[in-house]
Amino acid sequence: MTVLCQGWAPLPLDEELPGSDVDWTAERSQHPWAFGPRDTWQWHVHAFAVHTADGTVLVDTGLGSFEPAAAWAESSDPAEALSAAGVDPAAVRHVVLTHLHTDHAGGATLDGEPRFPNATYHVHPADWEHFATRDGRGESGARFAMRRLNELGTLSLDPGDGEVAAGVRVVHTPGHTPGHRSVLVTEGGTRLLLTGDLLHLPAQVAHPDWPSSHDLDPGLGCRSRMSLLAAAREGSWRVGVSHFAMPFGRVAERGWREDLPPDVRLPAGHDRPAGGA
Repeated sequence: MTVLCQGWAPLPLDEELPGSDVDWTAERSQHPWAFGPRDTWQWHVHAFAVHTADGTVLVDTGLGSFEPAAAWAESSDPAEALSAAGVDPAAVRHVVLTHLHTDHAGGATLDGEPRFPNATYHVHPADWEHFATRDGRGESGARFAMRRLNELGTLSLDPGDGEVAAGVRVVHTPGHTPGHRSVLVTEGGTRLLLTGDLLHLPAQVAHPDWPSSHDLDPGLGCRSRMSLLAAAREGSWRVGVSHFAMPFGRVAERGWREDLPPDVRLPAGHDRPAGGA
């Protein structure tokens, strides 16, 4: 597996985990890499390239031409991020979009055509339907850009959980969005869970029942998070998180513990705390 990072931006802590009594000083002490200057956290934009017997599977695509949620502190062009990770767009056979927010699906197309021309794109139909209107505000940019995939027949809207390639399984984990999915990668007896946006901050690992301001349905998001993190803890799975500055770890009894899988290559700088705590 290789990790693509387009960069990171500082987002305010006071907009996270509403109604929860968070000791941000303790969190910063335990996980200094997760935080930016002053009262902010580091919102990274990661995608994951899984190299399988069935070819490369890309889990999420990053932003593409869309603007980030806040001004970048550090960034790279999407094409540069692919190149740095050694990913040839033509060699990608499957693209799993955990959901259709632009920081996960915005790079699916390039100039109106598939960025990954030989890939099948996997989207849960509940997200495809939801982002057609975005609560009445009009079609989302990522979904609009992906109409071409539907015209070409390269878009899979299969709602079921199951393998999309050898050892790569999608799991419906709704709440953040109606069709949000996570991805479970299995090789032999080893399992790695790619959470999508089940997680944004390490505090949610210790307290998966705390509602997130990022979730469309916070209660359902909590239930999805609690269920999957409990399975990860009981099964000793490694976990990869899209928005963590140091994206890999495990679910320990008291919360998040950093732990890099041996066969994963990270972008430069991701083996140490980034930004400035």
